[in-house]
Amino acid sequence: MKLGELADEPKVVAHVNTRLGEILSKMKEENQWVVPVLKEKKVVAMLTDKNLIRRAVSLETRVFTIASPTVTLNENDDFGKVVAKFYTSKARAIPLVNSSRELVGLVTRENVLNYLLESGEIPNAKAREYMSSPPIMLSSSDSVAKARWEIVRNHVSRIPVVNEKNLEGIVTTRDIVNALYSVSGRKRESIMAEEERIMAMPLKDIMVYPVITVNGADSLSKVAEKIVKNKISGMPVMEGDYVAGVISGIDVIKSLESKYQLSLPLQAKLTTGLRNAEIKSMIDGVLERYLSKLEKLTEIINFRVSFKEEAVSQDKTLYKVTVNATTKIGNFVANETDWDPVVAVKKAVEKVEERLIRKLKRIEEKKVDKREEI
Repeated sequence: MKLGELADEPKVVAHVNTRLGEILSKMKEENQWVVPVLKEKKVVAMLTDKNLIRRAVSLETRVFTIASPTVTLNENDDFGKVVAKFYTSKARAIPLVNSSRELVGLVTRENVLNYLLESGEIPNAKAREYMSSPPIMLSSSDSVAKARWEIVRNHVSRIPVVNEKNLEGIVTTRDIVNALYSVSGRKRESIMAEEERIMAMPLKDIMVYPVITVNGADSLSKVAEKIVKNKISGMPVMEGDYVAGVISGIDVIKSLESKYQLSLPLQAKLTTGLRNAEIKSMIDGVLERYLSKLEKLTEIINFRVSFKEEAVSQDKTLYKVTVNATTKIGNFVANETDWDPVVAVKKAVEKVEERLIRKLKRIEEKKVDKREEI
């Protein structure tokens, strides 16, 4: 199979000087929330709903200034490479480029899932075996600000809204972005005031109901079919009347770990005190989420994390975390110290992410300077 046959032609494309207001209405109309950003036909970044949810910006803002660097697929990549890149980056869509890095098309998770369904490659497993559990959940009286905070902090795209575990609705990144950009005020003061108003609203005002769901006993193929049919990224998993977890297209792709020998380039050296199953699970979850963010920026060759006990006070331990990321554009190291090892990990990886983004921007600026000299 040629990747060009798998990819779609994006209906919305931006250029480095495109203003947000020029494409936002079309993004909503086409329901395309992953937009390639081009410079002289070459892919230089991607604008996603994740970029837009963090804070409201003026519609006069240049898209390139808020977009993120992106991994790409090449025309000669095989399907195994496609699966591996979605597995590590957890991207909603990845640009397909030619040897000159010019945009050829957009490969989406739905394209991948549809191919897996047609080829019969999805394992005979249940939704409950691959769902994320316990799920992050909120109540309908919680504020939009709280939902945004949970989405950004935990790198998720959707949160079930419940009342004593009974499902009342769901709120997604797109719901919040739609609310944030429902008005076209151009002055920064009016944007900030409108953002404060929306953030104070209860979730019942923006949540979606009825909710598309699957049962814990449903097959992964049924999960994939619902995702593709409804053009969603995931949904709650029900056990009876209760929300037991959340499952996404990436979770379906994870079921192919053995077939495609998928793995994350992650090594974590834990101290004795951190080998408790619950703490280790929390740290592993944080590292996997942050690693997927880094994988969207560039290829990660190796990602090592080590912990050191710096001090002990009143039965509390001060942890020093060292993160070392080896990438195709260089090596990045960061240290952080905190009494909470999970907080220390987050801070250290965020430092690495910031340094990596700065390096990528410098590389792109040098390319621009060279082209201008020519």
